[in-house]
Amino acid sequence: MTSVTCPTCFEEFEVPAPHFSEVPCTVDYDCEVCCRPMSISFWEEDEEILAEAYGLGD
Repeated sequence: MTSVTCPTCFEEFEVPAPHFSEVPCTVDYDCEVCCRPMSISFWEEDEEILAEAYGLGD
């Protein structure tokens, strides 16, 4: 699991991280708090999967 912060409501929640063989990648996701759509970019750094969420208009 990887933590992300919703770009709309700014609440933090965890999302399942993709396997190392699948990053870098971007997935569409709905916030688990406010249900607004977002995209989440995943990448690998120092053998850890990191993520950042951004709004669809960003």
